[in-house]
Amino acid sequence: MLISKMKHKQGGFTLVELMFTVIVLAVLLGIGLPNFRDFLRNSRMTAAANDLLTDYNYARSEAVKRRLPVTICKSTDGAACATAVTGSFSRWIVFLDRNGDGLVTGATSGPPATPADLILKDRSIAEGITGGSDGYKTVFRPSGFPDPGIAGNVTRVLFCDARKSAMTVGDNSSARGLSITATGRAGITRDKAIIEATAGEAGFGGCP
Repeated sequence: MLISKMKHKQGGFTLVELMFTVIVLAVLLGIGLPNFRDFLRNSRMTAAANDLLTDYNYARSEAVKRRLPVTICKSTDGAACATAVTGSFSRWIVFLDRNGDGLVTGATSGPPATPADLILKDRSIAEGITGGSDGYKTVFRPSGFPDPGIAGNVTRVLFCDARKSAMTVGDNSSARGLSITATGRAGITRDKAIIEATAGEAGFGGCP
């Protein structure tokens, strides 16, 4: 008798209820997944731009603190500077540049440099992001000002992904532009008009 009552109380989902649940789940996933994917993309883009901004500020402050030139440059191997604007600005190094020539070659004057005190930072960005730039290195003098006479001086870096400069939440561009002023101050913009404006003083020239 007790077993019969327990069986009577047992229940479960009907086929209709199960199908309705699956449909609701599919709708929620259809709405949520694209937003979650954009959230991940935005997080990676923000991290890339903030990392470069942080390292530009670090290079500048180290030059002032050490009273020696410090260079930040695009690199492919983490040991030397790239020597061309072409190619993605996706990896960079910060190093103590005693002779201020923008090359990781050791010191030509002053105390001997060792690899340990030459390379101060080596950083790269996530896959799927490309970094275009108008140069490949910036040499900060002890004053904290970049040396404009160095070949390949960087004033603009633009990070893009597969969305290029499409609008995202807040009417901002999905791309991130980092600019370095003549005084050495670096800043980030997501203004679509500035990012897509002709490269130079007005803007970054847009994503490729």
